[in-house]
Amino acid sequence: MSKNGVLLIEGVVMSTHEKFELAEGNLFRTKMEELYKLLIQLVKVRSVVSSDGEHDIIDFIEDYVRDWDYFRAIPEQIVRIPSKGDPLGRSSLLVCVSGRESDKTVVLLGHTDTVEVDDYGLLADFATTPDKLEDALKQGQRHLYPKAQSDLESGNYLWGRGTLDMKVGVANELMLLKQLAENPDSFEGNVIALFVCDEEGNSAGMISAIEVLKQWRDTKGLNICGVINTDYHTAQYPGDDAYYLFRGTVGKIMPVFYIRTLETHAGDPFAGLDANLVMAELINEVNLNPKYSDYSSDEISVPPITLKVEDLKEVYSVKTNHEAWTLISVPLFEQTPVDVMRKMLEVANIAAENSLSRYYRYQREYIEQAGIPSETIHPEFEIITLAELVDRVASQLSEDSDRLIDRYISPVLKDLDTREQTLYLIRQLELLLPDRRPRIVVGFAPPFYPAVSCSGTDDVFFQGVDRGIRRVLKSDCSVSSVALAHTLYAPVQAGVLESDCSVSSIAVESGRTAGGQYLLDNGKELKVKTYYPYISDLSYLALPYTDDELQIMKDNMPTFGRSYHVPLDTMKALDLPVINLGGHGFDAHKWTERVERDYSLRILPELLESIVMEILGA
Repeated sequence: MSKNGVLLIEGVVMSTHEKFELAEGNLFRTKMEELYKLLIQLVKVRSVVSSDGEHDIIDFIEDYVRDWDYFRAIPEQIVRIPSKGDPLGRSSLLVCVSGRESDKTVVLLGHTDTVEVDDYGLLADFATTPDKLEDALKQGQRHLYPKAQSDLESGNYLWGRGTLDMKVGVANELMLLKQLAENPDSFEGNVIALFVCDEEGNSAGMISAIEVLKQWRDTKGLNICGVINTDYHTAQYPGDDAYYLFRGTVGKIMPVFYIRTLETHAGDPFAGLDANLVMAELINEVNLNPKYSDYSSDEISVPPITLKVEDLKEVYSVKTNHEAWTLISVPLFEQTPVDVMRKMLEVANIAAENSLSRYYRYQREYIEQAGIPSETIHPEFEIITLAELVDRVASQLSEDSDRLIDRYISPVLKDLDTREQTLYLIRQLELLLPDRRPRIVVGFAPPFYPAVSCSGTDDVFFQGVDRGIRRVLKSDCSVSSVALAHTLYAPVQAGVLESDCSVSSIAVESGRTAGGQYLLDNGKELKVKTYYPYISDLSYLALPYTDDELQIMKDNMPTFGRSYHVPLDTMKALDLPVINLGGHGFDAHKWTERVERDYSLRILPELLESIVMEILGA
């Protein structure tokens, strides 16, 4: 059935471009139908992070692949991976399909959890049943903003929680695995897929999975060429209609600020200093401020954003608040933990200066208006790192620093999460200081995600990615070669193709990669960028920092190695090149989440297959 130049297959919208025009019984049509049905099945498994659904989705995938003839013969190539120390008992899944004998290996990566569905409100029951949700939206049971309404009317989107983030990517990986399992003689080497839990939380699944991946690499003698994550992408700015391939992923580190000031009676507010005033100045300085963004070549990270702000007054009274804390999410491109700590100490100093300036200004204005004398308290801030606080108290008590941390954190390991453990330690240690002047303590709290992008070896990997894309485009044009040095921060030189060919490159003066773009058969561009802009599990496949740069993070994150574990040695040993090439759509983590069918169910599967076959050798 066709309508307005678009071929409809059981709800799948497909271009009628002559290359993909389908006849009854066409193999491509069958694959499309199967992919669509699988996606619907995956979405219907409500796998909200930290819920029982995380068990259900891994069970579903394992049952699905174990039913294939390939794994009936080789069941040991499916491995369940328990998440270490996970109180919820969640697990991830490794699935390996091997072709003709070769050590060459490509790894596919996808997370199976989603965020919660509470934002759907009265439509929450339909959040994971796309057909019912779409019907409800068409009936006007919830108002849509204009772009979403237009997308609903177009019929080219599948709606619901997890459709975009990222079950469409998981579905694509499973279909590729199935195709390879049915035709193991069609390729060389191995394709390993990691389906991991808890990506939307603390990446417990990935942190355990990389240990197994390294074990497989070492014991089986695998040469892992690179990793393809199929997490979603979306428009990078209003009106952007391009698709994206990313040659790395943004990192994240989370500074914690603890503020203690001087309490007073609410009836005499200028006799003290309100911690909330200082916190307001701190947030005003750092929150959404591009001054603290990270840069790489022509790319800029999103600015820092507060993830938690809280005063610590536990009961109501007329005493002013003298304690507050906040967690700040800081994206990483090229900056290191050392760089971030330096910037956050600067933020603390600015907050202290601005809050005191405001205090003095308001006091003067109040005195003039009230016509009364007043005594100025002249508070002076001390700004220290969490590591300095630990060392100072340890010296004062003549106690080993590690033992001191253990003494305070061990009793609360089970009762508080890792962020709250950090706060608890700071408060307990700060009380031991005899000096009670106003103080801002700056440290780090979990989680930590390194930024990962191209190094010398992954230029070879991306050349294979490029060839695979061009094979789909059937273009005679070539992307100009990019000479990458063997260090992470080496300058990159690239030429510019001045032609109307389907493939072009964009020169960059310096950075880790060269950008580029491809013209797809639907007339839209597939653009190449360095950093996947959303946090992803790709961060745990390499470690681009020196030991000294990591040490400041570990020294100022007291839960590291206690309640929070990241296998840094494994990450450094893997050191894998990565890309992200996934489904396209809009509004991940929103109740209007939707995935574009044409690209995600027609173009993406062919790109993934071609890339894998090109890298491994068909």
